[in-house]
Amino acid sequence: MTPANTAVQALMTRYGDTLRDRGLWSCAGNPLAGGSGHDSWSMEPFPVTFERGQGVHKWDTTGHRYLDLWMGHGALLFGNAHPAVVSAVARQMAEGQHLGGVHRLHFAWAERIREYFPSCEQVRFTASGSEAAQLALRIARVCTGRGRIVRIDGHFHGWFDDCLAHLLPGSGSGFNPGVAEHIGIVPSMDLPAVEDELAQCDVAALILEPGGGSSGTLNWSVEYLAGLRQLCDRYGTLLIFDEVISGFRYHLGGVQAMSRIYPDLTLLAKISAGGMPGALVGGSAELMSIFAKRGITHSGTFNGCPVTAAAALATLELIGEGEPITRANNAASALVEAVNAAAESAGVDVAAYAQSSIFHLVIGARAEGVVVAPGVDAVRLATRHAPEHKLLRVALMLEGVDCHSSHGWLSALHDASHLEEAACGFSRAFEQLRHIPVFELPH
Repeated sequence: MTPANTAVQALMTRYGDTLRDRGLWSCAGNPLAGGSGHDSWSMEPFPVTFERGQGVHKWDTTGHRYLDLWMGHGALLFGNAHPAVVSAVARQMAEGQHLGGVHRLHFAWAERIREYFPSCEQVRFTASGSEAAQLALRIARVCTGRGRIVRIDGHFHGWFDDCLAHLLPGSGSGFNPGVAEHIGIVPSMDLPAVEDELAQCDVAALILEPGGGSSGTLNWSVEYLAGLRQLCDRYGTLLIFDEVISGFRYHLGGVQAMSRIYPDLTLLAKISAGGMPGALVGGSAELMSIFAKRGITHSGTFNGCPVTAAAALATLELIGEGEPITRANNAASALVEAVNAAAESAGVDVAAYAQSSIFHLVIGARAEGVVVAPGVDAVRLATRHAPEHKLLRVALMLEGVDCHSSHGWLSALHDASHLEEAACGFSRAFEQLRHIPVFELPH
């Protein structure tokens, strides 16, 4: 057995012996299809099972503590179980979790969104970001009378067919084969390619993550967004900004406030919903008037759930106090510096970069002579080295750090002590991986 195989086997054996909850992961069979409820939670030979979270830490069912760098897939700017959010949710639960109609908190929530996002003169609530994307596309089709949608390669807008089919390599089957007929996908940062699609004058909407596709893995620029705005105006296409990630993380008013490039429709979720299930579509009063005119169908049992509204309002109140976004951004920058220093010290070909308070991990950049920065090379290497990213996550979990296999999110609560905790965890994880060929620095 090679040293690399020995290292991998030792890592996986330690993972299985240390973190398996033998009561839950028994031989009796697993009632969870695929072993989890989300593709990115799946791990071999089993995912860690969590029990509770408090602030920036979480605990599994075997009692192990982890520094949380998931932050609820970016939905938690103030960590888990913040007292203000818990109190607001408890008050609303005591008054009823679902009243089957318009609730007073809907007005307050919508007003706070409009305060920070002036382009959202009116909003419509949904239960998830994926649903919000589908609603926005429906609005665009109704308002323009057109059927086609254009997406940017590498930008994520949920798991429904219109937004995922023909996008991710190995994303599986089951997509409607007719989707390709009304979806156009263009390369990132390629304005001429966008114009080629829009010039056909049959495109209802162009949808993108304005802060860079896949949670900032890809790059963006004000000039690019301005070019998209001009092209959409020229060809009568609605511009949709998916700010599910960037809203209240990049800036109080999202990327549109940073760039002063405003879309026709905006998608918000995650932090905007207080870290709870919920999302919204916002736009001008003129566009959103189609709901009053009954020109569009939209329903959903948990749209604007009062409990979510309470969490959202408590979170937005916290955001207005101090500078939480700046604190989270600074924490991400410090973490990137620490990870890069740890990688250099251990002699592994791993590097990190950040956009806002989101950090990204790149494996094999030096071996290929790639600059570590947002862009298509980062996406390509993440795809190529997906197995190695899974090993990195296993090694990190064994050292008490949990993040997505290739990126993670910081919060306003991650302080210097937590960053030191992360740095030590990454250092120990890199030591476990340094003899595996892909991780070795090129000579």
